[in-house]
Amino acid sequence: MMQARYYSTSDLAKKTGTSRQVISAIINDNWKQKRISQATYDRITQAMDEIGFVPNRTAISLRKKKQGRVGLLCHGPLYSHTLSALEKLNHYFLGSDQTLQMHVSAEGSLTDAIRELMGHRVDTIVILLSPMLDNFGVKDLGNETLHKLLRVVPHIIYNFPFDIPDQKLETKFLSLGSHLIGFSRNHVYLAFLRYLQEQNLTRILIDEKIFALLEHSPQTTEICKLLARMQSYPNPQSGKLNENIFRLGEQLALDLLPYLTKEKFDYLITSSDGIAQGAAAVFEQRGIRVGKDIHILGFDKIDSLKYLKHEIATVEVPVDKMFTKLIELLEGIPLENKAYRSHPKLHLP
Repeated sequence: MMQARYYSTSDLAKKTGTSRQVISAIINDNWKQKRISQATYDRITQAMDEIGFVPNRTAISLRKKKQGRVGLLCHGPLYSHTLSALEKLNHYFLGSDQTLQMHVSAEGSLTDAIRELMGHRVDTIVILLSPMLDNFGVKDLGNETLHKLLRVVPHIIYNFPFDIPDQKLETKFLSLGSHLIGFSRNHVYLAFLRYLQEQNLTRILIDEKIFALLEHSPQTTEICKLLARMQSYPNPQSGKLNENIFRLGEQLALDLLPYLTKEKFDYLITSSDGIAQGAAAVFEQRGIRVGKDIHILGFDKIDSLKYLKHEIATVEVPVDKMFTKLIELLEGIPLENKAYRSHPKLHLP
């Protein structure tokens, strides 16, 4: 495997027969003030191009005052509304004076990734949590070493799993000076469960990841007990994030057909609009009328939803509100830390 070969300022000085001070003046763009000639400047910059010399910007940033160095850590698979947030961040940083240091980390390596970012001497850290992490990332967030590291640098946790962990975890991060941005999942599912009761739709098939979420809340747990039937099924995306989401929905429907041939179910609760649409297509092919024989709830309110064939209920994540708050914090993090909890919107057909 080819190894990266970065040339140092000493290497460049030796090749060009000049000093490191001359090289540094050219890199820092103050060579005219140092009375270095245009001919020397041209000769050295040409040598830079010839050998592929790139200045060590990490070292330079430690000496030179910046507008702000932001460390962005995408923790876990980028998906759904977090992918939308990353796209918005891309546009924001393209027009910003702030310097961005971006890292990606897998489940179980959050603490090591934060340590690596801090090694780049970032002024602020943004942790973008994937919704596809096991238990929404609670295990990684509970690491005591992580807590000690985060005390050192101002930080924002985007898509913080409100309502998922014990309240103590939220309190812990607030005590560290964290700014937490996220949305209340229980709020929207509580509203949906109440709707089911009112409509007497009491026999439910539900994604096990959402079912586990409902078990965290006494309010949703009590309503679930009042339903006639609640059957959970494995999350179709578990370990399959690289597969077509509509195909996963089709396979889910095929897996659930044995349940539907034995008994009546009123609602299928899924974790995404794509899965919901894929399942709806198979149900219709098998003579199960979506919206009449069975209803379906998706998640995300994807932009293409209104153009798709099957009418389903869905949950709209307040991405715009969450992202607006993130930018406000990036442009001036207040001393008083806070939790910014938004509420999703339930859309019924």
